[in-house]
This record gives sequence, C-alpha cells and structure tokens, in this order.
Amino acid sequence: MSHREDPLAYGHYHAQDDGSGAETARGFVGDTFKKLKNTYKTHHSQSGGAHGDPVGAYGGPSSQSSSHQYSGASTSTRPSNAPYQEPEYQSAQAAKPDKLAGMFGKLQGTVAGFGTDFAQRLGNALDPQAYAEYGQSANPANNTRFGSFAPERQGNDVKWYVDGCSYFYAVSKALESARESIWILDWWLSPELYLRRPPAKNEQYRLDRMLQAAAQRGVKVNIIVYKEVTQALTLSSHHTKHCLEDMHPNIAVFRHPDHLPDRQGLHASITESLQNLSLDAPSLVKMSGDAIKGIYGMNDDVILYWAHHEKLCVIDGRTAFMGGLDMCFGRWDTNQHCLSDVHPTDLREIVFPGQDYNNARVADFQDVAHWEQNQLDRKQGSRMGWSDISVSLHGVVVEDLRRHFVERWNFIMDTKYQSRNDPRYAKLALYGRPPASSSRPTSSGQPHSAKPQQQAYQQQSSQQHASPEHGTTQPTWQQPSSPPYSNPGNTGASAYPQSPPSSSQYSYTGQSFPPPPPGPPPNQNAQAYSPPAQGTPQAQAEAHSQVPYFPPPPGQEPSGHSQTRGFDENYEVARGPGGQSGFEKVSGFVPRRFREDFDKYGNALRGQLAGQIHQYQDRLTPYGGQSTQPRGNMSCQIVRSCAKWSNGTPTEHSIADAYAAVIHNSEHFVYIENQFFITATGDAQAPVKNQIGAAIVERILRAARAGQKYKIVVVIPSVPCFAGDLADDSTLGTRAIMEFQYNAINRGGNSIMELIAKEGYNPMEYIRFYNLRNYDRINLSGPLVEAERRSGVDYEDARKQQDVVTAGPGGYGPGAPRTAFDTSAPFQQYQQAGQQAGQSKAGRACWDSVSSCYMLHGEDLRQVPWDGPAEAEIDAFVTEELYVHSKVMIADDRIVICGSANLNDRSQLGDHDSEIAIVIEDHTPVASQMNGQPWTASRFAASLRRQLFRKHLGLLPPQDPERPDANSEPVGVQPNAFDFDAPESQLVADPLADPLLSLWNTRARTNTEAFRKVFHAVPDDTVRNWATYKEFYGYYFHNADKQAVGQARDEPRARYAYGHVVRDDFAPGPEGARQVKETLSQVKGTLVEMPLMFLIEEDVAKSGLALNDLTEPIYT
Repeated sequence: MSHREDPLAYGHYHAQDDGSGAETARGFVGDTFKKLKNTYKTHHSQSGGAHGDPVGAYGGPSSQSSSHQYSGASTSTRPSNAPYQEPEYQSAQAAKPDKLAGMFGKLQGTVAGFGTDFAQRLGNALDPQAYAEYGQSANPANNTRFGSFAPERQGNDVKWYVDGCSYFYAVSKALESARESIWILDWWLSPELYLRRPPAKNEQYRLDRMLQAAAQRGVKVNIIVYKEVTQALTLSSHHTKHCLEDMHPNIAVFRHPDHLPDRQGLHASITESLQNLSLDAPSLVKMSGDAIKGIYGMNDDVILYWAHHEKLCVIDGRTAFMGGLDMCFGRWDTNQHCLSDVHPTDLREIVFPGQDYNNARVADFQDVAHWEQNQLDRKQGSRMGWSDISVSLHGVVVEDLRRHFVERWNFIMDTKYQSRNDPRYAKLALYGRPPASSSRPTSSGQPHSAKPQQQAYQQQSSQQHASPEHGTTQPTWQQPSSPPYSNPGNTGASAYPQSPPSSSQYSYTGQSFPPPPPGPPPNQNAQAYSPPAQGTPQAQAEAHSQVPYFPPPPGQEPSGHSQTRGFDENYEVARGPGGQSGFEKVSGFVPRRFREDFDKYGNALRGQLAGQIHQYQDRLTPYGGQSTQPRGNMSCQIVRSCAKWSNGTPTEHSIADAYAAVIHNSEHFVYIENQFFITATGDAQAPVKNQIGAAIVERILRAARAGQKYKIVVVIPSVPCFAGDLADDSTLGTRAIMEFQYNAINRGGNSIMELIAKEGYNPMEYIRFYNLRNYDRINLSGPLVEAERRSGVDYEDARKQQDVVTAGPGGYGPGAPRTAFDTSAPFQQYQQAGQQAGQSKAGRACWDSVSSCYMLHGEDLRQVPWDGPAEAEIDAFVTEELYVHSKVMIADDRIVICGSANLNDRSQLGDHDSEIAIVIEDHTPVASQMNGQPWTASRFAASLRRQLFRKHLGLLPPQDPERPDANSEPVGVQPNAFDFDAPESQLVADPLADPLLSLWNTRARTNTEAFRKVFHAVPDDTVRNWATYKEFYGYYFHNADKQAVGQARDEPRARYAYGHVVRDDFAPGPEGARQVKETLSQVKGTLVEMPLMFLIEEDVAKSGLALNDLTEPIYT
C-alpha cells in the first residue's frame, strides 16, 4: 500500500495532500470514515480482505519444525539477487464507488469536526483485538517467517541506542512516565543501578527508587529474573527480589528456574555433599554426572545449565526496550569508555559507584547485596569498558513482546508461585479479565510500611511526585468494582501445549472478539494525574485487586470465549462482542459462507478503525507531549529462543533461522557485532550444532564463484568476560570458549576460513575479525597527592565511604548515614582538602580521564599536561579490552537483527538459554552507495551501522553524560539524531569502498601495534605457544590480576600491576613518558585486529585438564 492509500501508516495526513491547509491534528473521526470508505471499496472490488504482509526481502515462511541444519535457500522464498523492496509511493486506481461507499463519504463529511480528543477517551476498550491485529497478514493459515511465534508487523517505530549512557537515560524517562504497568525481564537486575550519572546529581534516578515511586503512584511492577546457580554465579537474584518486594506490595519479582534435583534420578546425599562448593571449570571437569545434575537440577531429562537471558522492559503495554543491556551494574558506559574514575578534587564527580566500577577480567562481582564493597583499588586498577546496543520500540509489534512476557509470567506462576500465599502474585491477563484464582491479590487493609532505611527517601520521593508533569487518572485496566472473570478452560495465555504448534496457533482467525471491560469507559486523559489514596483500606483493596487489561495478541483466542460450533459442520453460531449473538433479532444458525464474508469485511473495518484511533492517540500523547516525528514506517518481527523448560512452550529457534536466512539473502555486506562467535559449518564440529557458520560459508563461496565483491565484518571480544590469567587452570572455561571460537573461524579443519581456502579463495578477502581495546590515564597527579597530605586521608578510604552513601541502602539525601556528612568523617575531610587543592591549581585543566583523546576532536595526548613526576605518569596509563556485549547483525544497510542472543549454541538452539530479538526493516529510504554504485539503504540500518563504524574508528566526539541529546530520548519523542551528510558519515557510508576498507584495516593495525608495544596486551598474534606467552606476558604480569584484588599475597609480586605500562621497553624519566605518549597518540578509536594466530601451536582448552563431556555444552 502506498502512502497515498494509507496516509497515517506513513505519517501523512489528508490535508497535506489536498492543499486545504487544515490543521493536521483535526477530525480523527472524519479521517476514520474516509478510511472505512476506502476499505469498503477495496473489499467490494477484491476478494482479499485486510492488507497482506509483503514477502520478506530477507526470508520467507519456514516451518517451526524445521531442522537446525541450514539448507541453502530453503529458508527463504526470495532469490538472492532480488532487489530491495522499497515502499511504493504510487496511487492505486480507485474502484467505482457504490451506494454504500457514498454513504461513508457523507458520514465522513458530517463528523469531520469532532476533533482528536475523542480518540483519547476511547482507549483500548473500543476493540482491543482489532488493534492488536492491525497490519497483520490476511491469511492466518500461512506459517510465519523464520518459524517465529509472531508474524511480521507493519507500521512500527524503532530507535537504536549505542552504549548504556543514552539507553538508560531513555529508560529512566519511560519509567517516570509509567502510568499502568512496568514489566521487566532480565538476566540480572541491580536495584542500586543509577540510570543517570553522575549519581550525586541524580539521586532519584536509581532503579529501585524509580520502581518504588512508580509503585507508590499505582503502577503494577512485574519482574522476572534468572535464578542463578549460586555456586557458579554471583548475581544474587535473592537480593534483587527481596530488596524490591520490600519496597511496595505493587512490586512482584519472580525468580526462575529452581535448580532442584530430579527426585527419581538423584539422592539427597549428592546435593548435601555439594554445599559450600565453588563451581568453576576445574571443579566441574572432576565432578561426576550425578553430582552435576544434583547441583544444576533437571527438567524432563534436561540439565538446567541454561539461563533466562532476555533483556526486556515494557512500559504500559505500549513502549518496549530490548537488546543487549541488562539493568545491572557494569553496563552503563559512554561511547569513549573511560577506564578511570578517580576525581581528586571532588568525589561527587564519581561516575561508577561501588561495585559498578568493575573489571571482570580481574575479578567477578562479590557479595552483590553490599554494592559499596568494591575489591578494586581505583588508584591502581582500571575498570573494563562495556560496548553494547539496545533499541526501544513502539507500535503493534509491542503486542508480541507483551505476549512473550505474559506467557513466561503465567508459566512460572503455574509451576512455582501458584501455591505461595502472597497477594502480590497473580496471573497476568493478556486481554480481557484473568481467570479467578486463589492467588489473586487481596487487600491487606493496611498501608505498606517501608524498611527504615527507605522511609526518608520515600518521603522525599512522594513530595517530588505529588504533582508530576505527566500523568493519568486511574489506569485503564483497573476495574475494582467488576466481578472476577471466569475461565473454565485451559486455553489462551495460560495454556502451554506440549505438541508443536499448528499453522493457525499463532495467527488471528478474526473470529474472537473479547468484550470491553465492564463499567464506564476508562479515562486516558494525560493532562492530569490523580494518585490513588493509599491511606484508606478501601483504596488499598482497590490497588491490590487489579490485574492489567490488555488487548489480545496475534494468534490467541480469548480464554472463555472460544468458538462455539453448531450441530452441522457447515454451520456455526455467529458470535459477536462478549460471546453474544452477532444478530440479536435473528435466532438459529447462520451459514458459514455468509458469516466468513461478513467477518472478512467487518474485521477489516475494525482493524482500520482501531489502527486509526491508536495512531491518533500515539501522535497526541507520547510521554505527555506532542510527537515531532512521523510514525509507523518500519516492518518488525519478534523472534526468540525458548523451550518447555524456559517458557512452557515447544522449542522455538527462530533467531537462528533469521540469522541464517538474512546471511543467505544478503547481497553485498554483513556486519556482525556479538559477544561470542561459536558456530559450525557442518556436523563435523560437534558438540557445536548451530549452522550459522554454514550459511556464512555458502554465501561467501557463492560470491567468490560469481566474482562478486562481498564482505563480512565481525567484531567480538578478544577474551571472554571471565577473570584470570589465561595460563591458570582456573581459566579452563575461558580457554574452552576461545578454542570453540577459533575452531569456528580458522582452526580444526572445518572452520569458515579453512573451507573457503579449500575452494581456492583467500578468506581474508571476504571475512575478517576484529576486537576492541582502549586506554586511559588514572589521575594520580598533584591535586590527589596534595589532598591526601592536607586531609591525612587516603583517597580510597574517602571513596569507599562515599560508596556507602551512593551504592548502599541509604543513598543520598536525608536517608543517608549521618557519618557521610560529619566533618570528622574521612569523606568530608578529604572532600574539603580536595576542593582546596583544586583551587590552588586553578588555571590548569583537570584531566580525570584522557579517553577523549582517541575520539573525534579530542586533545592530542602529547599536549595533555601532567602535574607530577614523569615515572608516576607512566605508571598511571592503563589498558583493557573494550568488552563487546552487543548482539546485532546488519545486512546491506537494510535489515537489522538486534536482541539478547549471542552467536553460540546457548542462545541459538532454542532449548538452551531463552532469548528475544527483533528483525527490523525500515522503509524510509536513504540514498547511499555500495561498492561505488548508487544504493538505496534503510535509514535505521544505515544510521546504526555508520554510528558503530564511526565510534570504533574514533570518528565520533566523546559523550557527556550530563548533556543528553535526541539519542537519549525514548522512541516516539525524538528520532535518532544522525547527520548523514557529515564528512565522517560520508567516509563510512560505503562499506565496500576501498578508502574505507583501507582506513578500517590500517587503523586496526596501528592500534594493535601501539597496545603491543606499550602494554604487552594479550591475546597477541606474536604469541603462538605457552613458552612465548610466558616470555611476552607472564614474565611481567604473573599473578598481577590476583594481586589487584588483594589475593596471592604470599606469591612474589608481579613486576608490573595488571594492565599497566611495561616500563622496561621505554627510557626512564621524562623521555620515557614522552615515548609512551607518542606511541599512544597514534591510537584512534578502539578497533584492533583479532589475533587469529594466538596459541595456534597449542591445544588451548585442554592444556592441563580435559573438558568433561557432560559440561562441554556449557561453553558452546
């Protein structure tokens, strides 16, 4: 459909085309009747019905029961050379109007002046199913693309976020605006996470406080976190759960799965023998199979090694956030990724409080319930930068994310929390009203009492939110006076079939129409917020007895309103709203053919009407303000990995199918940025099973044989994010992951590069791998020395007390411990001395970090001053890998897959870790180039890929967390800000252009050589065996990682601290400092080469210990 046929879908209005000059925000009902008239004409002249989804440019329908084996073009119906399917902008010929069409035209003119305020009053209650169905395929019998539970959805908005600074700022704005519900699904959630920085200036934006404030104003908060194996991980989901639930009864937290032994296969003695066990790779390989099963637990013969790995947040059922970023410590970061956080003249400038200052290559988080207790000495060790990508989205596609969350929540409720006598736990209703349940929340009759350390902040928070800028009246789903909805069946969201889904299970039939909620129409006036009176028992009862009302998702009938058939298979009772007869004055049966024809026409009208209403709502009330961007030009599809153990549903691996299909159908270029790269090219690479590697080999060989210029660029971490020297036995698991990755890339006989080379082609011409690394300088200069001398307090002692204030239970404000403001306290003593030292150094720039020097417009490092001895400056430089945690793939600057799924078996197979991702195709064209030729790219994909290239090459300016821009707003407020015409953008526009490829590879090589010379960073291409490893790295840094956190004290001291400069390679004194700065000044951006020859002469994983066959899949 062109924009002239469906103006609202492309952000246009009729007045813009007819030249009337009318206001754009006018006459929604008039537009609606014009829509109905056009829809009727379409249905009158065609037998088709609602609009069909176009065939995906990068993949066609696939059966859910398809094999993991990649089989060429079987995953797609589109030829590899088919042109990109751009949105059409040509008007279709209008059919000759009939009398009914003329009636619609007259009605349109009559009601054109009603105004848009009517849309706000209608809400979801008009026809929730129709809204959820709007834009869906008219043929529900077709299998969905990639075998996903969700179809492709048209008319959505999506916004990208590169790194945590902008993403968490956007999340904070959405949480502030929450009016009805907050749903969070996370691998790890840290209540003490600050969403805005620095913390001292953003005390109210700590996650636990934001959720508490939302709950206090009547928002229902539902959270699901992964319940970890405590012997293996230090996430402490127990702390997450009880910290948040103690704040307010409107907050409910589920932990899953329970790692309990299978009673039929294990004995209690096994688990008793495993108490107080530290679970790492060396201990795992020595354990028996029964012992491993006992500690991880089993579910239907599946050992529960696996995790809930999704990162998802849904606000009010309308706006969603998803991608690679958990709401936990260690994730917030800017695009320059500072490694230092020492602020000698003002401790309140600290950006990373407590254990949020973390380097996972040195030590894992410890005792996370006490975030203020950090083992790292900031004066000696660096943090590790965190590079990540997430998105926010709005539109019909959010319905599928809501469905995913409700399925998970109700599955866990059924299997674990049903028997808990806690009124906060209840099933979620995806639409309609939930079944009556004994676990439904009931009134406690008493106001909730917070923990003592929270009371002071609650008082402050309630004052802040007494008259919020944006708000609403009682949420639309709250109907306390209504009787409970009865569900005698076991269908809908609470049903978890054990058999594979039928072709129609995940598609609308158009036959179900749930009733609107009883009572008066819900008020969605966004101009006034009236918080519920929580002080009265009646208000408490109302607040605790409500379950969200949401429209139905695609592919599911309302529980309790299933189709009722007649006695003859050719007839069935016609059902209307509420399950009542669609023809009140006609009794008996209605012929199926007539009913189907009427439903086809009627459903199309319902969908158009509901879509119109909600597009007007969205345009008028995005976060309480006027939207500045057109809506609805992106095609999106949710894909996931889940199975019976994780979701109570049949195994789904649609993420893997999407990856393979997009690679297979890519025309010129694929960019992959992922935390892992573990894949197989065939069956010979057991135990690895996913066949994404096979898709890569097939596509490259096809290009090579055709003489086509084709590139795949892969960016992954140099070392997995686990602590320990690679030569230690404790890092067996880390080395196992590295070996599986090398076997996928260039080793073992069946790797991607080896198979390409066997065909006579140079693999480096088609696929290359890169890592990220950066440096910084810890500010141990004159002001810090002076402040410590004046105060008699060590900086770290003062900082630790500041962490108690910032990251501890009290936090800033009146609820903080009094000692933090006592003039005799170390913090206050040092703070006063630091400010005095800063004043005495007035006129000199304070360089708490030099990370901006390798970014665009950054200062030349050689010109950055240092106040202190030259040797101290050399020792202040540090390096660490920039950890790539992204999970994104971009093909041809036209299609994007972004989510939580790593490129490995754990994320891709479906029956291992549970994952969620989104396939995005933006139909907004951008004129670009590909291999020197004109190329029409997608705005979303092209801007994201260029942003990443510019960042890695140092062609972006450094980010200031105190100056948020358009890229820090939620979707629907402002679009992504990206200057396509900037010189730096033009430089990276063509991913196949020789100048860009030369810059990319030259900069990676230059950066790699600088880090090798200054820091002896490993992995490194010159280190090909353990003997060379010891000479190049071990001689200087043996035990340095342990000593950085106070361990190995009885061992000889390392020659240099972990991550510091190897001074043996430089002259002493000022000349040495000049040499170091001269070398590091050549570093631009963070891109480095991946050392494909590292330890190539060794059996990396099995040196010293052999992997246990039972635990080997953990590392794939």
